Amino acid sequence: MMESFGVRSPFHKKMKLLIAYDGSVFADAAIEDLTRAGLPSEAEAMVMSITDAWELPEIVDRVSQQGGRISKENSEVIQNHLQQVIANTEVLAESASARLRTIFPGWNVSSEARTGKPAWELIKYADDWDPDLIVMGSHGRGFVGRAVLGSVSMKVLHEARCSVRIAREGRADAGQNRVLVAVDGSENSDLCVETVAARSWDENAEFRIITADDDPASRPEISALDAVPEGFEDSDEAKQWMERVITGPGRKMKNAGLNTSQYCRWGDARRVILDEAEEWNADSIFIGARGLSRFKRLLIGSVSAAVAAKAKCSVEVVRISK
Repeated sequence: MMESFGVRSPFHKKMKLLIAYDGSVFADAAIEDLTRAGLPSEAEAMVMSITDAWELPEIVDRVSQQGGRISKENSEVIQNHLQQVIANTEVLAESASARLRTIFPGWNVSSEARTGKPAWELIKYADDWDPDLIVMGSHGRGFVGRAVLGSVSMKVLHEARCSVRIAREGRADAGQNRVLVAVDGSENSDLCVETVAARSWDENAEFRIITADDDPASRPEISALDAVPEGFEDSDEAKQWMERVITGPGRKMKNAGLNTSQYCRWGDARRVILDEAEEWNADSIFIGARGLSRFKRLLIGSVSAAVAAKAKCSVEVVRISK
């Protein structure tokens, strides 16, 4: 029986995914990336395409000089424009849904087309639908030229109540799936490890646990003697820290049958995680988020935000939906 870290598993029910799709190469890469995310064979997925319809055609002139009213001609142009945008968005969402049904035949996939501000529409829908995971590309453009999955992805990452995966195109030579798991001994870190351990991975997938400390001298559990190789044993505090932060999570993942290595690096956590991912050629990074306060949503930790924004591979920021 696998040990528990005291957090509720995010897979207590059939997994629900909200997938943003705008037809860009980045959105296509996000769908392909799902094949490397260890997702279950059965899940419920909603593909959402959103267009900011109020970027009007150039043919629309300024409002008339008579009281600021829109002319009848321009009003008809606007109405036709909105109808065409909605129709195109519906086609786009359904095309992505059909592709997902092919890749994941056991999934129940639906589609939704909306007009509005993409970030707010996604957040609002997620609040009502309560997905376990929102999936987005790192960049993208909608029908009318507005960036949909660039800065928008970061806003959703900060505001969503659930986990968010910022997907990027995989390595051209990708064979063995490599997953880097960032840990720090916190409850959010425990949830991150539990999430990875609970998923369904290919047999050849490889995992690496990484933690970082930018000032080892400031940690009471790391004594000066610990840094001396000649004849000194680690302090009890150091052993407890290693068990909590590194050894325990590594054992949990190994007990789940995952090929796992574990490392502690000295340095700024953001830089350590990003450098490790690049040097190891990671396909994805899993990292915990702070979650919610009683009264308002908190911004995700600065480390999580920096890693999600700057990593060259996919990043999944893990928080449990509430």
